[in-house]
Amino acid sequence: MPTLLSGLKHNPLFNVTAIVNMFDSGGSSGELRDRFGILPPGDVLKCLLALSKNEVYAKQILLKRIKNFKYPGHTGGNALLLGLQKIFGDYSMAIDAFSQILSVHGKVIPVTQEKAMICAEYTDETIYKSETGVDIGIHEGKRIKKIFLEPEIPASPTAIEAIDSADIICIGPGSFYTSILSNFLPIGICAAIMKSKARIVFIANFLTEGKGMQNMYLEDIVKIVEEYIGRRLDYIIVNDIWPEELLAKYTLESKYPIVSRSGDDKRLVEAELWQDKIIARHDSSCLADLITGLMSGF
Repeated sequence: MPTLLSGLKHNPLFNVTAIVNMFDSGGSSGELRDRFGILPPGDVLKCLLALSKNEVYAKQILLKRIKNFKYPGHTGGNALLLGLQKIFGDYSMAIDAFSQILSVHGKVIPVTQEKAMICAEYTDETIYKSETGVDIGIHEGKRIKKIFLEPEIPASPTAIEAIDSADIICIGPGSFYTSILSNFLPIGICAAIMKSKARIVFIANFLTEGKGMQNMYLEDIVKIVEEYIGRRLDYIIVNDIWPEELLAKYTLESKYPIVSRSGDDKRLVEAELWQDKIIARHDSSCLADLITGLMSGF
């Protein structure tokens, strides 16, 4: 999502709102959540930085890891979000305050303000819990049957309002099960999407994410997304360039290109989105230009 936001913020005609999942359980975010009882700050921080006025400098400062024997490994941004949440006693108010500090162009909204754990039931009937656990199952080769939250929780009212007022809803890119699909699990999100008149654009990832997603085509992934949101996608943005030298590296991690079986779906929007020579990451400018082009055609 930060890659998409980084490009969209430059269009003055866009009023961008990012709805961010709140189920991160790994790294600094997971530790701060467990230690202080706050909602995980990591994904919110990345989206705020992507929408900030001086993104490069903000990242240099706020993504720097703090070296402290008592609280090692936390970023300055995560620590600041923790402090703001403790000051205001409300996560949304903390995010708004941080947005003002960074001169953010747009809004960042947590999909929920309630605490819950993402869980996955696999086709072998085993269940793994937590974002980290779900990822482990996929990398072990388990195929996911469904994901769910424990406990069931409501979506934040501001997230519902953002969907209700949207002209276009972009889904992805990001970790398929734990970052993308998890956003549709809080109660109220899917109902809002189903009644929304907004066009829905799905931005496909470049690669699958472990042995549990091996042999999955674009059509398989699109079908799963549509089952979760309860309606048909209007556009599907997909990459059509594959740097061979990088693919070899990702194949060692059991990550394979997401391609269409037939390529004859009229909703497909193909573009050269993989231009980074180091990692698999969408080109933010190209992605924003595609979204702008689709908007102009409505």
